[in-house]
Amino acid sequence: MKVPREVGKHTRNKVYSENDPYLPPKGKGLVGIAICKDCTSVYHNKKWFLDAKMYKEKKGLKNVNWVTCPACKKTKENVPNGIVKLKGDFLKQHKEEILNLIHNEDDRSKKYNPLKRIMKLQDKGGEVEVHTTSAKLAQRIGSILFKAYSGEVEYKKHENAKFMRVEWRR
Repeated sequence: MKVPREVGKHTRNKVYSENDPYLPPKGKGLVGIAICKDCTSVYHNKKWFLDAKMYKEKKGLKNVNWVTCPACKKTKENVPNGIVKLKGDFLKQHKEEILNLIHNEDDRSKKYNPLKRIMKLQDKGGEVEVHTTSAKLAQRIGSILFKAYSGEVEYKKHENAKFMRVEWRR
């Protein structure tokens, strides 16, 4: 497994979010409560939440700003921050199981931060390509695939740290 020195458990999200043009500059977030009109994520106290109960509570308020969240903007404009390519004979034999693992990681990630999610998943016959809104999520998918199935995983980080390309094969 090849892991660049900068990519590891100590990088946190700071490196990946500093230069993201879809996020507001530090200290300048949305004011009040906002709800994404596409995915129903709720922005409250300077954080996004994907919570059905919170959405139900907040959608009836008078001062709600209906917006498009940064993750939905990236998805609409097809601007991924991470791409994961899956290849190999093992993928063909265990595709459903592997895709379930990836979807579970996507669900876990969205519960923690709905701005980090899978944008699209393309099945290209012998390989699968996963586009993510976050470089960290792409790195995490590569890591969980390696932990679960071993094989080979390679991480290629763009020099500005906004984009990560991951390739897993077995």
